[in-house]
Amino acid sequence: MDTKQQAQPNAGRTPEMLVRPAGPEDAEALAWLAQELHGYYGLPTRYQRSFMTQAIAAGAFAENSGLEILLAESGDTVLGFLAFSEIFALASCQKSIFIQDLFVTRKTRGSGVGYGLMRALFERARERGIGQIDWTADPWNDDARAFYDRLGPLLSSEKILYRLNGDRLSLLLKS
Repeated sequence: MDTKQQAQPNAGRTPEMLVRPAGPEDAEALAWLAQELHGYYGLPTRYQRSFMTQAIAAGAFAENSGLEILLAESGDTVLGFLAFSEIFALASCQKSIFIQDLFVTRKTRGSGVGYGLMRALFERARERGIGQIDWTADPWNDDARAFYDRLGPLLSSEKILYRLNGDRLSLLLKS
């Protein structure tokens, strides 16, 4: 379902935008956004965009990837994306959505693009009968936290995020 909408609540700076499901044909735009995301976090870009484009097309859009991506655009300009997965929570016996990433380009931050992406996700959740959406935010990212607070979620401070990757994961697999 494509959603045309004015970006809100600060719609004055952004023209009408389209929020739609991304597909393999959007891999290059998503690679560009991922590189900007790395820059935002001060991380080096580890891969060339051509490699990232191929990896995204093959991985994110594989048949059983479990990942869905919403893309916000205005004309030919990509404004941001929201990547999420639908899961079933055994403890609550209900479907849930977990947001992996929400990213808006530097030039369009504060213009309502993030709100438009979240609203499109809320609509999908309602259509699918999903009553819970979870996500994380970096403690230092005051802008993101203020944005999320304006949406009115219940802050869940009783959870701690753990991550294994790289050498630590390899080390555990060897033991």
